[in-house]
Amino acid sequence: MEQSFPGRDDRIEPPHKMAVLVDILGEEGVKPEDILAGSGIDPLQVRAPETRISARQLLAVCRNALRLSKDPGIAIKAGKRIHVTHFGLYGYALLSSPTPRDAIDFALKYRPLAASLVGLRFAEDAGAAVWELSDALSLGTDSALFRFVLEFQLGTLLSLHSDILGRPVNPVEIRTVYPAPPNAAEYEILLRCPVRFAQPRNELRFSHDWLEQKLAFANPITAALVRETCDQLLTELKASSGLAGTVFNILMERPGHFPDVEAVAGQLHMTSRTLRRKLQAQDTSYQSILTDVRKQLAIDYLRKTRMSTEDIAISLGFSDAANFRHAFKKWTGKTPGEFRAGIP
Repeated sequence: MEQSFPGRDDRIEPPHKMAVLVDILGEEGVKPEDILAGSGIDPLQVRAPETRISARQLLAVCRNALRLSKDPGIAIKAGKRIHVTHFGLYGYALLSSPTPRDAIDFALKYRPLAASLVGLRFAEDAGAAVWELSDALSLGTDSALFRFVLEFQLGTLLSLHSDILGRPVNPVEIRTVYPAPPNAAEYEILLRCPVRFAQPRNELRFSHDWLEQKLAFANPITAALVRETCDQLLTELKASSGLAGTVFNILMERPGHFPDVEAVAGQLHMTSRTLRRKLQAQDTSYQSILTDVRKQLAIDYLRKTRMSTEDIAISLGFSDAANFRHAFKKWTGKTPGEFRAGIP
């Protein structure tokens, strides 16, 4: 199976979700060592701010929670203990977003920074604002483990919506692909809305009205500054994750003389068609990675050197400075001069 970006073994996420599971299982009397068994993380590491974990490690703890807990609603309850402050700069950017739609756009674009265990899409449908959740890691939609991570995510989404709006917000309906479990009646209490089982898709549905709500901590200037940092974090993450990271690093080695996709594929001992297919499975492409490389180099040159705009344009392979200025404005919302001057 091709892995999506980031991969299961990329250690990119702080252990806050693990810590919540340790805490909530601890209230049932489960020892931290037992809930963390098989994850490669010990009770001290799960509290250390420098610890980073992979999706595979978090899944190991989810399996343990599923096996050890006597509470069938444990995943939803654990998810509702996750707050926007757990997500660092990613969460701060969400919190300061100017509008709900800005927050949605940010959440989807920078979602690799949150290292979620489920796929997520957003749509507006028949007067409803709809989050669709999918089995991104191919756990099997009929498996107990997928049900656990889905319910964990549903609880988390409810908590984050309330945090960002600054008040409780209830969905109008939740739909799941799996049939009604024995504790189906408890779902409506925990999720604060009607729940329909055995549906075509997993969906969290809100009234369309909440897209027009004012956000409690909206701050456009702060949002723009934090987003700039998240751009850097996302680029660094791509540079260290899977095949996309390998391609990123190959391109970074030849600034101004970037090899084309056929040359990169040859260096990796595969056809360009295979390379494109594998990158597509990571939700990216050669052209997207090349754009990230050019953007990162441009930012580094503007911040760390006195190179002129014309010289930077040439070093990045642009035909002239005007094309570079246009591209940089598209990437960052600022001209090279504004960026270098620190103008927000």
